[in-house]
Amino acid sequence: MTAAAIGASTLRTLSVRLRTSAPVSARILSELASELDKGGPVADLLCSHSAVHSPLFGVQALAGVRLLMLSGKAPELSQRFTSAHAAAMAGESDSTALLAWLAARRAIVENAGEILAALDRTVQQHQPKTAAFLLRGLTMIGAPKVRLLELGACAGLNLILDHYRWFGLGWEWGDKDSPVRLAAVGPQPPNLEIVGRAGCDLQPRDPADPKHAMILHSFIPPEHDALRWDLDDAIELATKVGVKVARSPAGRWLRENLVPPDDRGTYTVIWHSSFWAYLTEDERNEIETTLTAAAGSMPLARVAYESTDFRSNPRLTVTIYS
Repeated sequence: MTAAAIGASTLRTLSVRLRTSAPVSARILSELASELDKGGPVADLLCSHSAVHSPLFGVQALAGVRLLMLSGKAPELSQRFTSAHAAAMAGESDSTALLAWLAARRAIVENAGEILAALDRTVQQHQPKTAAFLLRGLTMIGAPKVRLLELGACAGLNLILDHYRWFGLGWEWGDKDSPVRLAAVGPQPPNLEIVGRAGCDLQPRDPADPKHAMILHSFIPPEHDALRWDLDDAIELATKVGVKVARSPAGRWLRENLVPPDDRGTYTVIWHSSFWAYLTEDERNEIETTLTAAAGSMPLARVAYESTDFRSNPRLTVTIYS
């Protein structure tokens, strides 16, 4: 298959997934796929980047378009998108969606550099609700004191899960005054204290930096209001908490930071999500070797919410090393 055919297939797959929850975004993706089929300036631009071969190409392309709206570089698109979304919610004609696409096409051509920069970025769908799986894993471990180390931590929003308020079936957990209020599944978590937290990422995001926050928002389709509101609240909270994420490869950072805690009763938990598929086999082996070597010197576990590749559904795993 040609690069254009591969990219068009990826765009259409994501378009189908978003058709119900984000219909205008889905229309833009579908039209982008058609552009790749027939060729032209948009196809030439997108196919010039190696990301066209990635299964995440659709996410990156849509994030690039969304970032143009957020940054104010595509005012016509923002206006057309809002009108098209309102029409879709009212079940009206999709003519407004076509106008949104035409505005998106113009914005892409006029902002080629920004689109290519978006295709350079690692996908960072950093949503606070993902921490529900970490909370489930911590509940399974049941340790009263936890030191939390996250690989691929992005802006650190998962590291502050105890600052959120979680609502399960018949239970609540976390900071009762938190502005971030999220649903959770499973049994009630124990009374646990996170006594230390740290993380690393190749491209960490500073929640206090408006440009970084904008990039995180670009990975949420405009139609997904609830996700956007949760992210806003979590970013504001992370800024107040002040958690910092180191810029470092995961293997090296883990070797340097996985040392026995001062309190021997503290359980060290390594956490990662939507991270493992980015690594090479050597990088995965390096992390596994570090964890195995540390198992004899501290209580240690790993909680992961990962898929085997970018196409399959993720699943939660909890590994007890010692």
